[in-house]
Amino acid sequence: MKPGSWPAILCVYLFGVCGGTTVTKIVPLSADFARIFGIGPAGFGWLVSLIAVPAVLLAIPSGLLADRVGPRAVLIGGAALGIIANLLYLAAGSVPMLQAARLIEGIAIVHIYTAGPALLMAMTDGGRRTSAMTVWTTYMPVGTAIGLALGGTFSASAAWRSVFIGHGIMFVIAAAVGLLLPVMRAGGRGTRPGIGGQLIDLRAAYARPALLLVALAFFLMISLGLGANVTFPEYFARIEALSMAESSNMVAAATLGMIPGSLLAGLALRRGVSHMRLFGVLACLGFVAGTASFVPGLPLSTRDVVLPVWFFISGAATAIVMAVLPLVAEPERHGAAAALLNQVASVATFINPPLWLSFASGDDWTPFAALMGGGWLIAAIALWGATRRTFTATPQAA
Repeated sequence: MKPGSWPAILCVYLFGVCGGTTVTKIVPLSADFARIFGIGPAGFGWLVSLIAVPAVLLAIPSGLLADRVGPRAVLIGGAALGIIANLLYLAAGSVPMLQAARLIEGIAIVHIYTAGPALLMAMTDGGRRTSAMTVWTTYMPVGTAIGLALGGTFSASAAWRSVFIGHGIMFVIAAAVGLLLPVMRAGGRGTRPGIGGQLIDLRAAYARPALLLVALAFFLMISLGLGANVTFPEYFARIEALSMAESSNMVAAATLGMIPGSLLAGLALRRGVSHMRLFGVLACLGFVAGTASFVPGLPLSTRDVVLPVWFFISGAATAIVMAVLPLVAEPERHGAAAALLNQVASVATFINPPLWLSFASGDDWTPFAALMGGGWLIAAIALWGATRRTFTATPQAA
């Protein structure tokens, strides 16, 4: 594949979709896990979160690895680990085996989430880079929707393990297509630095205030999006008297609203719309739509409108954050910058499911309103600080 071509971009995107599916595929299986393995709601919440533990520990080494051996090799290695994890799920007969599978696929996605954006930044520039990065952000809604639909299809049935067969096949396809990707180093052409030099680059990347502010905004976007996603199926099933399969499919369909949100945000940015102005509008709308999604007593027809609007806004806002990343990360530190975002997203993935699921067991929606309000406000302030620093230093980037 030609570097920077749309086939190459979409191939990288496929890896992201496989990773996004990993996060949510077991969410609809809560009743199956409770029935077969005796896992209660709290234990299940931690099992969902367990996928983030490897990334918290390995995001930095993963960034170094992407810069050292190239993001293409890291992506293919991540797919291989995903295949192994799904095979382990198929054979699992105990909770420790489930936990082991979850940890292995956590290692898989830490490499995918680091190497994916690093490769996109390495093989694109200008308007194509903006488009590539905003398209990349849609891997999560697409993967989330596939995971929820896949899990919902086989939940509460004797064929519940078929979820892992389907996901394993996705990883096999990604690995095979990934062999066609161009071989590129995350920092572009030039002499490859040694480990010592990479560590210096990594420290410098993590010391950039603008990059840290982007990472904070990204952490909050992932927290709000993932927290809502893992909560909605069970929450709606209870307050709307739906089956888990019906609720999961409803959320999966609504999640796809993030795709046009991300793409339209990218189009607006390419046409010169201010990053911060657009994000500020989305933050206000996101608070309203996100909070309304949790209000009990809404007619189902109204919820069917509010929910896709929430996901549309969430997708657009996340795309803006990702579009700012290449503006604050030097070319030689793309792997380190991607690793930082990977790490904060993993922390968000670890802490949010138990937090949000604990609130979902009651009828009080005000905690969700507080999470939405605080998350959007702090994210807007953080992104404003990052863009102000970056565009003041490099006015042409605005």
